[in-house]
Amino acid sequence: MLKMKKLYKISLLICLCLASFSSFADAGRQVAGTVTFMMGDVFVSHDKTIWANADFDMKIHQGDQIRTEAESRCEITLEDGTIVRMDENSFQQFEKCMIKKTGKEVSLFLSSGKIWLNACKILSKTDSFKVRTNKAVCAIRGTKFRVDTDDYQTRISVHKGVVATWSTLFDEAKPKPDASILKPIPVAGPRPVSMERWVEIVKAFQQITIDSNGKYEKKDLDVDNIMADQWVRWNIARDMLTDKQ
Repeated sequence: MLKMKKLYKISLLICLCLASFSSFADAGRQVAGTVTFMMGDVFVSHDKTIWANADFDMKIHQGDQIRTEAESRCEITLEDGTIVRMDENSFQQFEKCMIKKTGKEVSLFLSSGKIWLNACKILSKTDSFKVRTNKAVCAIRGTKFRVDTDDYQTRISVHKGVVATWSTLFDEAKPKPDASILKPIPVAGPRPVSMERWVEIVKAFQQITIDSNGKYEKKDLDVDNIMADQWVRWNIARDMLTDKQ
């Protein structure tokens, strides 16, 4: 009996030490945001090797990776109020999340799957907010849009605002100045391009698809198909709730 009690105390002490070490390790890391909604199986890794179950109100730190399994979703609210949602079978990393009173620099990397962003407006010219994939980069100024990526292509669909996009082959490209838009305007049909450097502005109700060769197709969003997409409908409903708060 005494031996069992001793083993229990040792186990408890180890658990407390591990918990304290974890808290101490997190204390020196930049907080990127907080998990504000989740369903199903969602996992977080600090070091790309050990994965822990995500939980509601859990802090996400700069450098953390998050993945969702089948029939699972996750919502992370960044420190500036920007909302990032992940669909099932998605994998992303919070590469850089420096949000301060003097400005912010945010970079998210989506390896696979789908994300939806309801981004806060960027007020300073020195601020930077980018979403990257293996195929594309997009720089935003405050907008609602979604990014879908797989082994072959990346599709960026803008529902509100303006996004500057370019191929990762030309990652040094600089986005054009922000442009305001009051309503959707007609755009040219799908346009494959050659391997030349480009920056394309994608406005509300437009989408661009970029492949690994640096070619893109840009066109208007099909509203009927959009509203038939359950992932889109769910995000619109979530945005209506969060925008009212």
